[in-house]
Amino acid sequence: MKQTIIQNFRYILLLICALFVLAALVLGEWLKVYDAVWWWDDMLHGLSGVILGLIGLLGIYFLNARYGMKISPALVAVFVFCFAVTAGVMWEIYEFVVDVIFKTAMQQWNMPSSAIVIGRSYQGMGLRDTMSDLIVASIGGAIAATIAYFAYKNRRVTVLSIMKQTFPKLGGQVAATKRKI
Repeated sequence: MKQTIIQNFRYILLLICALFVLAALVLGEWLKVYDAVWWWDDMLHGLSGVILGLIGLLGIYFLNARYGMKISPALVAVFVFCFAVTAGVMWEIYEFVVDVIFKTAMQQWNMPSSAIVIGRSYQGMGLRDTMSDLIVASIGGAIAATIAYFAYKNRRVTVLSIMKQTFPKLGGQVAATKRKI
């Protein structure tokens, strides 16, 4: 079972991303779950932080595989967290730009002041929505960073095996680099 998960991690991650998009677009937008369930948006932003953090964990291997991944678990965790938070910030910038150019309301500028989000009503709903999105995405990134830290520290061989299965061509570069040294 464990070997199957390792061998298929990239497909499992793709499935998780597809389910996330399904939850955001089909359930959230088309079936109006964003309007019916007050915590739906925050939950999705928190999950995006975790998912993007795991993608960041794979990204650090992509960037460092040729060097044999001789990186401290703390640096891996910091990279995972920063990757997730940066992606969350870029998403909020995207929402703002789309709202301005296409006159949409992705950042919820049109929500009533009685809506349940982090902050106070005088701050404006757009700011409250954006900040709550960034906060919960950061919490998700911190969760992913914590998982990455302990997984890389305590199960380094398993984590590296998952990474090598995800980027099999890079594994060959690691072997070739080691031979040259």
